[in-house]
Amino acid sequence: MARNLSSVLLYPVRITSKLVEYLNISNVRIEKLEIRVNKLTLENAIRLLKASVIGRDPQNINGYLHIDKGTVHGVVKNQPVVSADGFVGKIKNAGTTTSIVETIENRGFAVSAIDINTGIHGVVKSQTNLLFDYVRHTDTIEIGDSLLTSGMSEVFPKGILIGTVQRVSESDDLFFKHVFVAPAARINRLVSIYIILDENRTTASGEQ
Repeated sequence: MARNLSSVLLYPVRITSKLVEYLNISNVRIEKLEIRVNKLTLENAIRLLKASVIGRDPQNINGYLHIDKGTVHGVVKNQPVVSADGFVGKIKNAGTTTSIVETIENRGFAVSAIDINTGIHGVVKSQTNLLFDYVRHTDTIEIGDSLLTSGMSEVFPKGILIGTVQRVSESDDLFFKHVFVAPAARINRLVSIYIILDENRTTASGEQ
C-alpha cells in the first residue's frame, strides 16, 4: 500500500529518457504524468501509517487535526503528514494513542519548497493566504506551476506536492513579489491522513 500511495504523493527528480521517447509527448504532458506514473525517489526510506481524523480545533478548525494514532503506533513529534492529494503538515504533539497534526493552513506554518517548472526555491508559508515567499521580482513564475517540498529540511523529505501557483502579483517589497498558492490537499475535507514513518529521519523541532 505504501508503494502504491507514494507513487501518487511524490514526484520524481526526473523522468527517464526511455519513457519520454516511448510516449513522444510534450513537456507539459510529462509534468502531469510525473504525479501518477513515476517511482518513489526516496526508495526504501519511508513507511506510511494511515490515521483517521477524529477531531478539529474549534478555534482553528483547519489549523490543527486530531488523529487516532500515537506513540504506540510509532508516531513521534515532527513526522511529516500527507494525504492522497499531497502535503498536509506535521505531527505537533504525539500522545499514547492519539496525536495532533499542525497543518499547512495554520498561520505561521512554513515549509521549504521548489517550483518544479523553474527550479526557483522559496518558502511556502501560511499568513492570511498561502504564499510562496522569497520569489524575486526578476524571477519568472507561472500560474499552474507545481510546488514541491525541496528536501532542504530536517523534517520533510524531498518531492511531496504542496500545491500550485494560483496568482502572481507585484508588491511594495524592494526584492520579492507575491505568489499565492492553492494547496494540493483540501484540509477541510480530510477524513484520513498518512504519517511518513522514517526511523532514519530526525525529529528536530527547528526549521522546516
